[in-house]
Amino acid sequence: MSKKAFHIYNIIVLVLLLSFNLLVLFAFGIGEGGMRFSDWFPIVASFIIWGIFYRIQFSRSTNTWRISWFFIMLVFLFFWETGLGATFGKLFSLN
Repeated sequence: MSKKAFHIYNIIVLVLLLSFNLLVLFAFGIGEGGMRFSDWFPIVASFIIWGIFYRIQFSRSTNTWRISWFFIMLVFLFFWETGLGATFGKLFSLN
């Protein structure tokens, strides 16, 4: 698999991540309460995590490492977006 294919797959994951996070921001927008730091943390951290995994994938020279790190990124971001991020956000809550 070429580097171009990995870039395309990572951009697709980024677009999906952006769409899920925009849905979350929309939900906060139609709700009554405002957004606190504990609400912003999982959203911002998901993009930082994506960037870290993206950098790790292209620091490796072989396709096996790139594929492995890509799947690790997918699994980690799945759990992050489905509740793990909110749990960490509550840890940083000041309430």
